[in-house]
Amino acid sequence: MELMVPTVSDVIFKYTWSIANYKKTISKSSSIDSPHFELNVNGIHSSWNLSIRFWKGPEGKRITNPVVLCLNILNCIVEEVEQAKIRFQFGVFNADVKHWEYCHVSRTVLELKSNNEIISLGYRDLSIVDRHLKKNGEVDLMVKIQIIQCESEKHNLSQDMAKLLKHPRTADTKLICGGLSGTVIPVHSSIIIARSNVLAEMLSPISDSSINNELQSKRDEDKNEYMEVQYLFSLELLDICKETMDELLRYIYSDHVDNLDNLAPQLLFLAKRFCLQGLKELCERNLIETITPDNVASRLLIADEFSCESLKRASLAYCEENITVLNKSLAWKMMEQVNPELFNEVCEAGMGSSRSSNIDDSELSN
Repeated sequence: MELMVPTVSDVIFKYTWSIANYKKTISKSSSIDSPHFELNVNGIHSSWNLSIRFWKGPEGKRITNPVVLCLNILNCIVEEVEQAKIRFQFGVFNADVKHWEYCHVSRTVLELKSNNEIISLGYRDLSIVDRHLKKNGEVDLMVKIQIIQCESEKHNLSQDMAKLLKHPRTADTKLICGGLSGTVIPVHSSIIIARSNVLAEMLSPISDSSINNELQSKRDEDKNEYMEVQYLFSLELLDICKETMDELLRYIYSDHVDNLDNLAPQLLFLAKRFCLQGLKELCERNLIETITPDNVASRLLIADEFSCESLKRASLAYCEENITVLNKSLAWKMMEQVNPELFNEVCEAGMGSSRSSNIDDSELSN
């Protein structure tokens, strides 16, 4: 097991499973289990393994390709029951080009408690073909695991700062987002000013007469009473939807983002707009982690638009190493038309003339 550099909020662990004589092993075994491995993070002691299981065909015959790769937690020891988010990603080693091929990132929420019950957290159909077989017949499989404890269970500065968003007793700024519906979120001008010079310049003072009219009754969720919020400033960001605004504020207050897998492109745009370098780096690392044949063209366009050099290098390397599995998409055609310099750079990196985006609409829809 290998400890990797943190990507979003917590440590990522990487475990590699080498299966000797792969074809012979799967032909004789009804199931295959990896050796167990231990994870110890933030007081959570857990034991895990990978397993291979098989589908059965219509006649009940075992299918050996694709196989079902599963991630299982074998036991867990915690002081108190708590919920945690588990992010994991499977990979298989391409022996021809000496490069890992990654599956999509999967996520689940698990109630962690001390027990010895085996729990399967997720699985992925995985096709093992000739390029995955080493000369000695060995196949390497891999999983990356990230355990993210819920905010209420973590007692550090960033998580305590995030609680200000849930209990805005001292909020002095009325942030308005969500278009014409005008969703109001109470925020703190001191935090906004400290985090972004751009947002600081957008704060508009509310006149004394307006302040008297801006006293609003808001329910205190803990005590079921009403409190008065007096706004001194307003901040209008009507072009940002509530869901994206919530994640942007989570980063501004706590340096963390919970929904990067779905919102990384949108948050990357906002990171550039509001000069939030840390958020840009979080988004860029997430986009690198989730490169696939289907989205690598879009990743290249994003990297070029937002000057993400690491994402661009990773995407170009992915094109060069996975030329045979790249999928035709509208993004390639768009790249060739609107950014021919980038398209030529990709071709020079290894795509070649055979990957021209000049394909008809029926191919684009596949």
